[in-house]
Amino acid sequence: MNKEPTTTRRGNAVLNWVLALTTLLGAAAVVIYAFVQVMATAGCGAHEACPRPGSGEAGFTVIVYGAPVVAAATVALSFVTARRRNGILVPIVGWLLILLAFIALLLTSP
Repeated sequence: MNKEPTTTRRGNAVLNWVLALTTLLGAAAVVIYAFVQVMATAGCGAHEACPRPGSGEAGFTVIVYGAPVVAAATVALSFVTARRRNGILVPIVGWLLILLAFIALLLTSP
């Protein structure tokens, strides 16, 4: 039987947990950035139109509520997958979704 060394599996689990827990910080940053972008549109009024009005109410809601849910789900799923061979995919997918939300904010906000 070819077993992986325990140090390699432990290192993978540590990397998995670091990535999973940092999704919480990434989600917090996305939510803060979303509110900053909304505050930036406060200067746009009836006399001056915003060049990019934002992602709309539905997009804002999905990003502000979705990013923390993705981060929480990533951490929760990591309890099950952290020590598995492809368990690293869970935090990677979580980070990709959070980055997608951030990119959506960048492209649609003023």
